[in-house]
Amino acid sequence: MSNFNIETTQNVNIEFRLADVSDRIMSYLLDLFIIISYCIVMLLMLIPFYDGYHWTVLLFFTPAVFYDLLCELFLNGQSFGKMILKLRVVKTDGTELSFGACLLRWIFRIIDIGLTNGLVAAVMIMVNNKGQRVGDIAAKTTVLKLNPQQGINKTAYMEVEEGYKPMYPEVERLSERDMQAIKEVLTIIRKPSSYANVGAPHPLAVKTKELVLKKMNVETKQPAAQFFRTLLKDYNYFNR
Repeated sequence: MSNFNIETTQNVNIEFRLADVSDRIMSYLLDLFIIISYCIVMLLMLIPFYDGYHWTVLLFFTPAVFYDLLCELFLNGQSFGKMILKLRVVKTDGTELSFGACLLRWIFRIIDIGLTNGLVAAVMIMVNNKGQRVGDIAAKTTVLKLNPQQGINKTAYMEVEEGYKPMYPEVERLSERDMQAIKEVLTIIRKPSSYANVGAPHPLAVKTKELVLKKMNVETKQPAAQFFRTLLKDYNYFNR
């Protein structure tokens, strides 16, 4: 299995593993099973009420046709099969997966998989050093094998929802290393501890918050964990 580097908005290179052909075939088969199961269930539900109007059949079976497009668009680059196998579609330049990219991948499935029974996709993935089928090349995407022990969790990255409004513009006084440390502290204080049992704040959180507030020269009434999450979102907002 080959590796692939993605550069984050903070100019940090993260190494991921590319999904190999067997992973992608297996995820395709899992998704196919889900689609077929859905169609069978809908068919059984429709038969008793079928009155000859074909539009009703199209209405219920449309989700099966657009399954891959809708999943990758609304499930952050994953279908249910990809979720099970911990795969994800990403842009090769590290930017957010867009509707246009998802649409191109979906359209080119006709060539990659539909017309050739997956032969073109398999060959392209094996010969392409970025693990791309034709649809991936057109959309500038690839499919990664997610590993919870490495990758983006080692950076200051945190997803920022659409329309987010930052609270602390002073966060730009902090470095990437500062933000990585804050994220690590946040991970530590989330774990069960004796401090939580007695309702006391974690001393690491208290000390870190004091140092960060001093460096930023601000004040806040937010609890440490909430403060750290806000800072991470603000940092990613200003540096995306």
